[in-house]
Amino acid sequence: MQDSTYSDGQPANEGALSNLICIKEVSTISRARSIRLQPGDVILGYDSQPFRSGINDFQELLEECDEEEGVLLTIWRNGLIYNVICYGPLGATYEFINSEIAEKVQIDIKDYTFPKKQNLVVYEVLRDLYRRCEIIDTTPDPVATYVPPVWLIQHRLFEPLLAVSLIYAITFAVHWVLFLISYAVLCVYFKRASLMMLRSFIVYRQYQMWLVIAASDLREVQEAIRTIDPKTQFKNSLIGDPVEDEKPKKKKKRSAIPGT
Repeated sequence: MQDSTYSDGQPANEGALSNLICIKEVSTISRARSIRLQPGDVILGYDSQPFRSGINDFQELLEECDEEEGVLLTIWRNGLIYNVICYGPLGATYEFINSEIAEKVQIDIKDYTFPKKQNLVVYEVLRDLYRRCEIIDTTPDPVATYVPPVWLIQHRLFEPLLAVSLIYAITFAVHWVLFLISYAVLCVYFKRASLMMLRSFIVYRQYQMWLVIAASDLREVQEAIRTIDPKTQFKNSLIGDPVEDEKPKKKKKRSAIPGT
C-alpha cells in the first residue's frame, strides 16, 4: 500500500508484528464461534500468506471471499500455530496486538512455513469431561456413500446400523428390486448426511465441539491438541500417551509407641 498508514490508522509497515491483529470479541452466533476461534487469537496469515494489512482490510477481504471455496486463516493461540478455513466474515471484533504478544509471536513464527489450502483437510475435534477426544475427518468418505453398513461399523454407530439392517432385511424379504431401490436411496442419504450423523452421535455420547483445525494429517492434529492440553487422550494415539499427574506421596504413619 502507498499510504503511510492503513485505513484504521495503524502505521503501514507490513513487516512489523505490531500490525498483527487479534480477535477482541466473538459474537454469540457467528462463523468465528462455529470454527471455535476465541478472543486473543492472533491472525498470522490469510490464504497462505502473512497478513499485516490492518483491521479494515481484513474485514473487506473476508466479505469478498468465495463462500464456497473459503480462505485459509493461520491462527496463533498461546504458542500454537494452526490453520482454519473460513467461508466469510467471522462475526467478530478485532484489535492490534500489544508488544508482549508480538514478542511471543516473533519466537513461534521464526521457522514457520505457511501451508497451501489444497494440501489441508478440515478436522473437527470433540472432547468430553475426561479429556478424551474424538477427531472427525470432514472429507467425504466413499465408504459411507457406497457401503453404509461398513461405514457405520467403522465408527461404532450401532443404533443406525440396526435400523439400516432392518430396512435391508424387510425390503429384501418383500422383493429384491425393492431392496436395490432402498439400498440406492440410503446411499444417497449417507453421502449427504454421514458427517452430520457422526457428529450428532458423538455429541450424544457427552462430547462437546472443542476445536476446528485444517491440517495435513491426523498426527498433526493430535500434536496441536497436545500443545493446547498435554493431558488430552486419544483412542488411537499417534504421538504417545498423555502427561499424567504425579501421584501424591503417601505419608508414613507414626507409631503409637514412643521410640519405635
